[in-house]
Amino acid sequence: MRRIAHISDLHFGRTDPAVVEGLVDELNRAPPDLIIASGDFTMRARRREYAEARAFLARLSAPWVAVPGNHDIAHFKLFSRFFHPFRRYRNFIHAETEPTFLDDEIGVICLNTVRTWAPETDWSQGKITRSQIARTEARLAALPGQVFRIVVGHHPFMPPPWDAEARLVGRADEALDAFRRHGVGLTLAGHLHRHYARFVEAPETGAEPDSEAVDRGTARAHGTRLLAVQAGSATSTRLRGNEPNAYNRIRIEDGRAIVTVRVWTGTGWADAEEAAPPPAAS
Repeated sequence: MRRIAHISDLHFGRTDPAVVEGLVDELNRAPPDLIIASGDFTMRARRREYAEARAFLARLSAPWVAVPGNHDIAHFKLFSRFFHPFRRYRNFIHAETEPTFLDDEIGVICLNTVRTWAPETDWSQGKITRSQIARTEARLAALPGQVFRIVVGHHPFMPPPWDAEARLVGRADEALDAFRRHGVGLTLAGHLHRHYARFVEAPETGAEPDSEAVDRGTARAHGTRLLAVQAGSATSTRLRGNEPNAYNRIRIEDGRAIVTVRVWTGTGWADAEEAAPPPAAS
């Protein structure tokens, strides 16, 4: 069994200090085997924001792996954005923007979905290139056969159940097809500051993706279903809708991922309402 904490959209520069302290205490009280951070460490990629993010990570007892988010590259300094967009991320967070993690039970492959520019006014949207998909397939193929496979990006791979037309990371369908071919059981992302989880059926089943949110999902690493999980904002004051600050606790056991959402109550963290579906049939 492996225990994972999935945090996202910290947005140092726009955080609630009480929530930050509460999250550090929560994660250190019973440290998970791995913390996965799916991007947006900062608000505007400023040095002081990165310094705060680095200090936060240094206080965590558990090992961690991370990807950048669209807020982690300069918004207004175009020379920096075009020519060395991830310099501060590499200096403060990690030298790699697409790291991997492997032990005897889980294999985590990270994808940098951030775009430095786009032929449109909204440059915050993400994209996966075909070369990234090919590289990810090679990394997945190299993993030992028995490990539970997890892919991490910042931008969503599946739309929310309440907005089927929501914008996804570019080439999401191609990426999901590749993930399924290599037995990925779980994708993790953020960006929307909202929690949801949805099963994605393999093409050969002829089934459509689930129309309802899966608040506590399960999925088999090498079965016919892939679970796409989104995290809310862990520490930012930039909340969406009525959703509080939140993060995901994930337990990987017997080829399944079991997700529990933890929400900030104002004084501490508590489980959100539980509703776990049965495992998918193999």
